[in-house]
Amino acid sequence: MKKFVNFIICFIVLIAMIFIMMKYYKTYDIKIKDKNISWKVLYKGLKDARDFVYDEEGNCYIAFKDRIQSIDNSGKSNIMLKDKELDIASLAYSKEFLYFSSKTNVYSYNIKSGSKEIIIKDIPNYGDYNKSKVIIKDNSVYVTIGAVTNSGVVGPDNLWLEKYPFSYDITPKAITIKGKNFDKGTTGAFIPYKTKNVSGQIIPAHFPGNASVIRVNMETKNVELYAWGIRNIEGIDYNSEGKILASVGGMEDRGLRPIKGDSDYIFEIKLGLWYGWPDYSGGDPVDSPRFKGENELRVGFLLDKHPTTNPPAPLHQHNNLSSLASLSIDRNAILGEKDSIYFYDSKDNILYGLTKSDILKDKLEFNADARIQNIKFYKGGLAILDGKEGVLYSVENIKAIYAEGKNNKDIVIYCTLILFIIIIVILLIKSKNK
Repeated sequence: MKKFVNFIICFIVLIAMIFIMMKYYKTYDIKIKDKNISWKVLYKGLKDARDFVYDEEGNCYIAFKDRIQSIDNSGKSNIMLKDKELDIASLAYSKEFLYFSSKTNVYSYNIKSGSKEIIIKDIPNYGDYNKSKVIIKDNSVYVTIGAVTNSGVVGPDNLWLEKYPFSYDITPKAITIKGKNFDKGTTGAFIPYKTKNVSGQIIPAHFPGNASVIRVNMETKNVELYAWGIRNIEGIDYNSEGKILASVGGMEDRGLRPIKGDSDYIFEIKLGLWYGWPDYSGGDPVDSPRFKGENELRVGFLLDKHPTTNPPAPLHQHNNLSSLASLSIDRNAILGEKDSIYFYDSKDNILYGLTKSDILKDKLEFNADARIQNIKFYKGGLAILDGKEGVLYSVENIKAIYAEGKNNKDIVIYCTLILFIIIIVILLIKSKNK
């Protein structure tokens, strides 16, 4: 009888061990490439989450397609906003307000009162790059607006064409077109599909326009064009000097005006500047030997007159195209050198770190199934959201972990597992002796 009781006890303890290991130690295939950092899981159960942000008290806000969930610093979770009409793309926080983009609008949400307000409307988000990014700097909201097309011309490569047949790139400033037409002379630039340009045609300005960044003053509500000629910003942040930096995708080899030889970039985005799209990329003109078009021919300009023949050069030219995603800047030297840029490459599945002296290093490598939605620095480290796994990770400096004793939870779990193993061994020995 005693043997049977001991067997039951061992069985129960074994089941408890398996349960704990499954709950706390699900394996995540993340390889550490930098010996000075470590990672841990902050929150689980966030499948299909799109963005997140922290407030000054350490409360976390998670954005899904149609809702925003709060997780306070004690771990208590709550759905604070839900609206089936929303399609949230980006989330930011400032002074008890959340700011988020959804379809063609940007909203502010008062955390205390629960009131929601549209602060920008009628954003032309109908094309290839229709997810506006939102960040807060000083007293302003910065909103990115992507291009409708790959290189300025609507064509069969645009998968949205059937749904939005009259959509095209809207310019935020007036431009003059050369008048070159594509698709057997039926389709021009900055104009709907199957509509022709004429030489010297002036395309009038419209605000807000595509391939641009706009800025909203939170006090006066004044909205202005900040920068333009920027194809598609995938990640945006600012450093300790207040400089705004962004990862920008290069033009691709597709559509009626294909561009071969381009890559992705990191730019400093400055007030009032034109960054060259669709006739320049990475500071270089598309008619330079670096680029090739259809049938390996030289690419011609679309614009007859350029705002400048010397648009800004990038801070970093990446080795991949259509791969740079979210970006965050270590302006408080949490992981290493101050103002280092951290960004995610969706093709290599690698988190990179780029110092101010342009030294690029691998930090973490994720598995091929990862879907990193965003990365952001917070007080504890660099938080990384994987929407597919539904996990928010934290990347931390190893020295800080041990100095501050941040891994107490892991120590408790390890000790508990060891204790269970010891109990089982003792019971088995006693059972055998008897």
